[in-house]
Order: sequence, then C-alpha cells, then structure tokens
Amino acid sequence: MINASKRAGNGAAVAGGKAYAFRLFVAGNESNSTQARGNLTQLCEEYLKGRYHIDIVDVLKDPAIALKHSVLLTPMLVMLKPRLGVSVLGNLGDTKKVIATLRLIGGER
Repeated sequence: MINASKRAGNGAAVAGGKAYAFRLFVAGNESNSTQARGNLTQLCEEYLKGRYHIDIVDVLKDPAIALKHSVLLTPMLVMLKPRLGVSVLGNLGDTKKVIATLRLIGGER
C-alpha cells in the first residue's frame, strides 16, 4: 500500500470539522487512475482542507489487498471515515456527483 497522506498537523480534525479518511484503489499510472488521484486531491483540498487522509493502493503492485477488499474495478474510492463503506467508481471527474455521494455538501461538510 502506498501512503499518500494529505493532512494538517497530526491528522486530527480541525476546529469543529470532521476528519475524513479515504482509500483509493488504482491500476498503476493508467489515465483514469492518474486522473482519480488528481481529482481526489483537488476535491479534498477544496472541501476538506486539513481534515483528510488518503491511502492509495496500486492493485498492480498489491493485488492481494484488492482481492481482500473485493475491488474488481479501478479506480475505486472507498470512504473509511466517517462513513465506512461509501464507495465511488471512476476517475472522480464529476465533482458534484462525488461530493453528493460522499455527503460533503450542505451541513455535512
């Protein structure tokens, strides 16, 4: 597993905000995987600045972890915290749909 941590300080939630943790399953440097990495980082910086952690798992380098988590398609984003089990497939390019699925809009931010 590749740790691509993005967080403020020690990773704790900041001033009244929730902490978020994500695991992004990718297939090497394929186009959709590269786009998903960039789109997720941009989304987190815009909506969750300083309150998120991203683990990136390259299924080509670690296929066992993909099988363990039943990942059959990539890229696949899995929310680990605060809502375990929410997942999104694809390059995460449709920001409105991604933030709605992850419930980052409205009072949930």
